[in-house]
Amino acid sequence: MKIFVSGLYAGGNPQPGVGIVRSLRQGYPDATIVGVEYSNGVSGIHFDELDDLWIQRPWGELDLESYGQRVREVLDAGGLWISGSDLEAMWLASVFPDGHANLLAPPMAGIKRITKPVVEAASGLPVRIPTYLSTEHSDWDLHAFCRAQDWRVWLKGPYYDASRTPTWDAFTAVRNALSKVWSTEKLFLQAHVSGYEESVMLSAYQGELLGAVSMRKRDVTAEGKTWAGDVSDVPPEFLEPLRRMVRDTNWTGGGELEMVRDASDQLWLIEMNPRFPAWVHGATIAGHNLPALLVQAATGVRAQPVPAQSAEFTRVVLEVPVRADYPLPPLPEPFAGAVGHSMKHPSGLTALAARLHKIDPDMLDVALAPEGSPAPNAVSALPETYVADIGAQDFGAMQTPQYIYMESTAEALFASAAERARRLSTDDVEVISGYSIKTNPDKRLIKLALDNGFYAEAISLGEVQTALEVGFRPDQVILNGPGKWWPEGLMPRETMHAVFCDSVADLDRVVAAVEAGEMSARHIGIRIRTPNITSRFGIPLDSPTTFAKLIEAVKRLPTDSKFGVHFHMASSHVGVAQWWHLFESMLRWCRSIERLSGRTIEMLDMGGGWYPDDWHADETSKIAHAAELVRAMLPAVRQIASEPGKAMAQPSMALAMRVLEIQEHEDDMIEAVVDASIAEIPMHFWQPHRMVRQCGETGALQPIGRGKTYLMGRLCMEHDIIASNVQLPEGTRAGDLLIFCDAGGYDRSMSYVFGRG
Repeated sequence: MKIFVSGLYAGGNPQPGVGIVRSLRQGYPDATIVGVEYSNGVSGIHFDELDDLWIQRPWGELDLESYGQRVREVLDAGGLWISGSDLEAMWLASVFPDGHANLLAPPMAGIKRITKPVVEAASGLPVRIPTYLSTEHSDWDLHAFCRAQDWRVWLKGPYYDASRTPTWDAFTAVRNALSKVWSTEKLFLQAHVSGYEESVMLSAYQGELLGAVSMRKRDVTAEGKTWAGDVSDVPPEFLEPLRRMVRDTNWTGGGELEMVRDASDQLWLIEMNPRFPAWVHGATIAGHNLPALLVQAATGVRAQPVPAQSAEFTRVVLEVPVRADYPLPPLPEPFAGAVGHSMKHPSGLTALAARLHKIDPDMLDVALAPEGSPAPNAVSALPETYVADIGAQDFGAMQTPQYIYMESTAEALFASAAERARRLSTDDVEVISGYSIKTNPDKRLIKLALDNGFYAEAISLGEVQTALEVGFRPDQVILNGPGKWWPEGLMPRETMHAVFCDSVADLDRVVAAVEAGEMSARHIGIRIRTPNITSRFGIPLDSPTTFAKLIEAVKRLPTDSKFGVHFHMASSHVGVAQWWHLFESMLRWCRSIERLSGRTIEMLDMGGGWYPDDWHADETSKIAHAAELVRAMLPAVRQIASEPGKAMAQPSMALAMRVLEIQEHEDDMIEAVVDASIAEIPMHFWQPHRMVRQCGETGALQPIGRGKTYLMGRLCMEHDIIASNVQLPEGTRAGDLLIFCDAGGYDRSMSYVFGRG
């Protein structure tokens, strides 16, 4: 009996080959086991239980047609083949679409039914699929998905690799890397599920389930890979539908369903692999030798029984002698960053992925759109007001780079916000809006806020003076932030609307200033920081000592001022659902503060960092619910201030720039140099920007989708790349105008003068 086993990589994220060999050796001590690999850099080829090696050229160099014929000859001659690699199993399925009696790997029809993330074959199992979104959607939609999932998301490739992407810059960096490594743009985002990780491993031959075991991860590596686990029988409610799934897919070979069990005992299927998992010998230790069962079914030769040694297993690291015929590769030339995929896939699996795409573009397809949803569109839709505002510009006379004031867009946003505030106000509780000056101190926006009944939210006396210059009265100003006394000498003598303190020390200073007649405010209050949130702002509530000091400080507040609480957290950063969770937590803390201090809260200021779509599209549902909640939990509140922040400013400006030069490189990659830079759009990596090109001939606006072009800024700085993976419309040339929308928030207020001559 000769058994060929591949997938021998044995690093920190190992393939199953070595574990399969160990298990087969116990079941068939006299079998000839041949290790198959595609590089002598794979450490598992030195494992001493291998009788022979069949080392091929790397996947990128192999003649796949002749190699397929050689594999066929091996199988026809009676050899058995167990694949330990997803991509090799897929390639074998393309060579043997209906299988081969001695090929112990699934047929193509079965592989296509376990495509991530849907895993259609598992529809009868008691599992659910975490929410996901194809990266074929526009960046605007992908950003919205991440916010909706509180940035607890994974970006996954079609075959290997998954990475947590807690921020937009992390997402774009990982997307670029995975797309390049795996030669596909078809990745997907999937919501994180909290819980215990567990797997079911199966062995099947020609549609008959031979065995299955369940394993819970008890220890994992930094990459989340199994290091130790406990093995148990698969429960009947899972086993029977699993048996049907194997029958329906005519499955042959190993397989693994990776899952997470959440706190409510619900199983979430993360993915299914067309091979045994790397912990396969852990099951053999527990008395379940599934590779031997597979060989037994294919040959009819009974495997030696393997007694269970333990229901739990762990890994250890072993050093083994290197085979003399396959010495270690020569030392690489020293250079920075020599780690990563070259270490993980020394046999060139990434090159195989590129070749499989050419063999069958649909073979490795992933990221199916949810049923009933529209087809993905990588181009972000442009609101009508954007089109109108851009169309009103005289770009012919415009010196670029230039910010564009989106007048009708801004007016519509402020008017809508004012109307919502009026609609939510009652005779007992007034709802107001505050314009955050720091988000964009452009006086046109501040004036628009004044005209629409906003209050001015300032974080310094300089901002207070700017608000007064535009026309705000002192009693329309809300002052907060840790630097509210800067610069000295500008504190208004008139009564301001509200002052919120960022610390107990700040509160003591404000009280002293009020008693000395140096300042006055209708409302004096505190900014609070709810527990378990990383923030440098506000008074932390999770320290009993600090909380006690806070209560005593509140008791010292002037009795002729009303007490207020300010809660501010960037919802675009922590996620929409997380923001509302914190909001309700904040209300409960407010009730405690009221009871312990004896002061009732009469003003509640809640902000900010709202992404425009989240705040404006919400209409009245959540904001109205929040107002009702405040009324119910804090009945003394008479005013609720909402600070929309960048929800107002971000859409209100765009940045116009011109193409200076277009450089074409290999593999359709293009670098276009523009006259803007990170100095004008410093937040480019924190959020997507909807982009358009103005056609030089017709003047029409053409949306910019996703492609292989990088927009390089004018600065002589390595990181001055203001957009990557974009697709400029055909015919774009030097001198053409590009417009970055959604640049009116911190892009504008944090822009700087570097490189402007």
